[in-house]
Amino acid sequence: MIKALTIVTYTLLFLSLNGCATKNSQGEYESPYSYHPYNHNQRVTAPREVENREREVLQYRRENPIEKLIASAKSLLGSRYKYGAIGPYQYDCSGFTQYVFLREGIRLPRVSKQQAQVGTFVPPHQIVRGDLIFFDSKSSSEISHVGLYLGRGEFIHASSSKGRVTIGSLSSSYYQKHLKWGRRFIQNRRGR
Repeated sequence: MIKALTIVTYTLLFLSLNGCATKNSQGEYESPYSYHPYNHNQRVTAPREVENREREVLQYRRENPIEKLIASAKSLLGSRYKYGAIGPYQYDCSGFTQYVFLREGIRLPRVSKQQAQVGTFVPPHQIVRGDLIFFDSKSSSEISHVGLYLGRGEFIHASSSKGRVTIGSLSSSYYQKHLKWGRRFIQNRRGR
C-alpha cells in the first residue's frame, strides 16, 4: 500500500515538474497531448477561456432582459399543451406567456384577449424580438391566441394543434392571415 502511494506521489511530482501539457508564450495550452508531435499545431481552448465566454453570455443575458425572457421561454420548449393550464409543466397559449413573463417579474392578465389590451401597442410591421404577438381565428375576429416573437419571422407559443410549446413561423399562411398586432412590455431592444 505504501509502495503504491509512493509511486503515485513520485509520478505526480514528475508530471508537475516536467509538464506533460506545456503552455505556450501566451499561457495557453497548445494541446492536451503536447508531447505528441502531430498535435503541436492544434490549439485547445483553456478552461479559463471557456469560463470567461460563459460568464460574458450570462452577463449579456442579465443586462439584456429580452435575451433573458427568450431564454426562459425556450427552456420550456416541448412542454405539453393543455387548455386552461398555467404551468409549470403544462400550458395553454396565454398561460405560457403569463408564466414566462412572470418569471421575469412582469405580471400579465390571464387570457390572451386581456393580454392584448395591456403594454404598448405595436402594429404588425413594427413587431420586434421580445414582443407578444396576437392572433384571431378562422371563426372570429377576437383575439384567441398569443405567442412571444423571437425575431426573423419566428415566435414561440403553446400550440393546441401541435400539443406542446413550439416555435412557429409568421411565414405560414395561417399565421400571416390571422396576425393582429403586438404588445411591448420591455423597451430598449435591438434587432428584428
